Amino acid sequence: MGNFEISREQLSPSDQLLRELIRFDTTVDESPEKPAIDYIRTLLEKEGIETKTFFRTEERPNLMATIKSENAQLPPLLMYGHIDVVPVEGQKWSQEPFGAAVSDGYIWGRGALDMKGELAMFITTMIQIKRDKISLPFDLKLLVVSDEEGTGNWGMAYLVKEHPEIFKGIKYALGEIGGFSMRLSGKKLYPVMIAEKQFAHLKIAATGEGGHGSFAHSNTAMERLCKAVEKLSSQSLPVRITPSARLMIEAIAAALGGAEAIALKLLLKPSLTDKIIGLAGKQLGIFKPILHNNINVTMIEGGSAVNVIPSRVSCHCDVRLVPGCTMEDAIKDIESIIGSSYEIEVVEYDKGSETLDMTLTDELFAALCRKDSEAVPVPLVVTGVTDGRFLSILGIQTYGFTPMDLPADLEFTSLIHAADERIPVGAVDFGKEIIIDFICNGYAKALQQCK
Repeated sequence: MGNFEISREQLSPSDQLLRELIRFDTTVDESPEKPAIDYIRTLLEKEGIETKTFFRTEERPNLMATIKSENAQLPPLLMYGHIDVVPVEGQKWSQEPFGAAVSDGYIWGRGALDMKGELAMFITTMIQIKRDKISLPFDLKLLVVSDEEGTGNWGMAYLVKEHPEIFKGIKYALGEIGGFSMRLSGKKLYPVMIAEKQFAHLKIAATGEGGHGSFAHSNTAMERLCKAVEKLSSQSLPVRITPSARLMIEAIAAALGGAEAIALKLLLKPSLTDKIIGLAGKQLGIFKPILHNNINVTMIEGGSAVNVIPSRVSCHCDVRLVPGCTMEDAIKDIESIIGSSYEIEVVEYDKGSETLDMTLTDELFAALCRKDSEAVPVPLVVTGVTDGRFLSILGIQTYGFTPMDLPADLEFTSLIHAADERIPVGAVDFGKEIIIDFICNGYAKALQQCK
């Protein structure tokens, strides 16, 4: 299909807003988020929505917007998302990454899916509720943050640590990675994120005989580290079946039925998990990281000169823990592969929630089904990490819920952080309508039902 340009008059306000957001280059650690945050603040303030910014440095601010209830009886509901995006360097794009072109029925650009499209849903949700003077028995809040694609130290991590007061009373939040449609065996699934894996940076060190490079040496630190790296790269850590993984797999099995359901349920038997994944290959391989802690060696350091055998070398590892797993158990998993004679240092650890709160899921699912009669909502465990990990420190449960009705041949996850990131025209409005439905008809009902 050839390129074509849709005029602003032909796009909805939500799609127009998304295009404006894409045009701000907010590449993490390269371009400041302030211009985009200022733009959003101006939009909201023009509607009479209260805003306040918080920052460690003015160039990387965070914005909290609030629609206050005249008769607040329930905890505030938070919607949140990040304005920064990952780099485009080295990628081959069909369209200008920050041009927000409209072509072949899509809006193209970095952040269209991760996550300026979702932010456009939340922003236009706030504006419509304010314009329509919808009375809610709770405060509605929107938080737009910087630095999610980085460390979070300028964004959510900073806010949770330095300004926990802005989250007072909040128990539930809507965030990214969830609510997008995907086709599986003829079913239209809408995975909604209920949990995510935990991130850790570990350093594994090996020691051994050192000395001059001209002599023969055995059992050197380098030799021992290489053996450990080979094992970690070729062997899976032990199976760990978590409550959230069980919910996800059982829901998908129920949706699919038949032989596929049987195979999925077998994944939940630890003695069979790896065998089933091995036999099924790619088809069930997507569940492997949900059912295991996983580790990837990303950097190796050690040695001082080419003719000196080092007595100590180390590697740095990206480790992802299943929800609820402790660091102590994660280290035991690693030692079950390489043994206990290595030094393991925890360099960084973003501990996730130890509990799973499903209070809102039924009503989130119901809102999806009211909009799309084909929808089969299922719980989702995200294998990456989001800013939800920081909110969990304050006891806030995040649900990944930014609904999108995607074409069957468009894979949401394959376009995240990739070239030609794009979102269908109208997808933002689709999500906005469902979110407003949930806010008006589902949130209070869910809280009342759990009393």
